[in-house]
Amino acid sequence: MPGNFSDHLDLNRLRKRLREKPRTKAGQVRQAWPDIRDLLAAGHSLKDVWTWLNEIGLEIGYRRLSHYIGQLRRRDDAAQLQIRESQAELSEAVIRASAQNRPGIQDERTPAASPTADHGKLRDPLENVLERDRNRPGFNYNEEPDPKKLI
Repeated sequence: MPGNFSDHLDLNRLRKRLREKPRTKAGQVRQAWPDIRDLLAAGHSLKDVWTWLNEIGLEIGYRRLSHYIGQLRRRDDAAQLQIRESQAELSEAVIRASAQNRPGIQDERTPAASPTADHGKLRDPLENVLERDRNRPGFNYNEEPDPKKLI
């Protein structure tokens, strides 16, 4: 490699940059996000947080800050969902492995008793619509009627 005389990376120079102010407004809000999140969780209003950020030198408009905070919240929610899903998959794998190790025990769990049901596993968004359609009152036309139920 031309120009690279050492065999190791000097990461100290890179780590020093962590304390520097990011160049973009989004980067500055991202850097302050843990503190902003804590302030909002403690009950402070976004308007107060916006005022305090402007006082410390992060000059940003309220609408832009609100937009960035919405993005950061969605990113955090997606990360939490991914963690919960991986934990649920791991616990299912452990249950399957333990059931395979004990041949006399069968895995007869109901959906309500499964570990994924209590840990926020994503539901089918159309589940309620399909359930309502199945339980619709009045006459329901069936294209393929059961011959045993015909008169």
